[in-house]
Amino acid sequence: MSAIELHHVRKIYDNDVAVIEDMNLEISDGSFTVLVGPSGCGKTTTLRMIAGLEDISEGDLLIDGVRMNDVDPGDRGVAMVFQNYALYPTMTVRGNIEFGLINAKVPKDERDRRIEEFSRIVGLSDYLDRRPSQLSGGQRQRVALARAMVKHPKVFLMDEPLSNLDAKLRAQMRTELIALHQRLGTTFVYVTHDQTEAMSMATKIVLMNNGRIQQADEPLAIYGDPANRFVAQFIGVPTMNVFERGSLPVLDLPDRAVWVGFRPSRVLFAERVVGSSPSGARELTEAHTPEHGDLIFDAAISIREIMGSEIVYQARAGFGDVSFKTFNQPQVEVGTRVRLCVDFASLYLFDADERRVVA
Repeated sequence: MSAIELHHVRKIYDNDVAVIEDMNLEISDGSFTVLVGPSGCGKTTTLRMIAGLEDISEGDLLIDGVRMNDVDPGDRGVAMVFQNYALYPTMTVRGNIEFGLINAKVPKDERDRRIEEFSRIVGLSDYLDRRPSQLSGGQRQRVALARAMVKHPKVFLMDEPLSNLDAKLRAQMRTELIALHQRLGTTFVYVTHDQTEAMSMATKIVLMNNGRIQQADEPLAIYGDPANRFVAQFIGVPTMNVFERGSLPVLDLPDRAVWVGFRPSRVLFAERVVGSSPSGARELTEAHTPEHGDLIFDAAISIREIMGSEIVYQARAGFGDVSFKTFNQPQVEVGTRVRLCVDFASLYLFDADERRVVA
């Protein structure tokens, strides 16, 4: 078992600024939980409190039902992987992986067995005699992972471990971390500001802002059923379009609805438009037939980003700029005037406090 519980946890620094406010969170045994949010939201502070690197000002932290507030970091059964890898430059890969085991007085035969096992898992068997300076960024991150894994921790804590890698390697390492979690079955707690990492890797996302949890749920629930406007606009690329109700064409909405939002992927052409295929041939886009109650508006294409089978547009409407995207459709030129629509069921409503309103 390696469940983690935070009960009414607060973190207050010497200047009386509360970084974490009344946090209540349960991290299930064996889950891949991702703490995500903008810079300064408190996600890394939360991770460091779990690790024991930050004191808890108020509240309780439990691991496996045992209160950990005053337990030393080395006695919590957790291992942490840092953003900057924190490798010893003068030691070989083997030395870096082995260092913690030596300090823990693990017998040499057992050390060798663990090093062989986990270096093989992360693909480092041929690099054990190299130093960190002789490795790529991805290989250094694997050393940091292997160093954590050989300790057989109850919990892996990872603080933006992929942020120093290029985009291609980040995508590869995301896949490898998912596979590693499935293989080990251990609890992972992972911090990132990158929603792509959160959505693709997590079994549970904890979205934070200003020291508070905005929503904690499975990735598809966070995306499809956001609790408030912040969640709705943080998750999703491009971000959700949100406008004041009064600026939009008349809609039959609940009185409490002050803000209206819709995902770019839910914006459809209400009329067919002449576009062009990649070969330059002129084609007509597909068109959706609006129904009573749908949001319908005219706009002019102002920006177009071609992403392969997906095209992302920005269009100027009478009430503001609207982002939308098409899939496997002809490309529409900048400057083209179009009629767009969003079906009523795809609208998200928020009240004056930006909390979700269900129609």
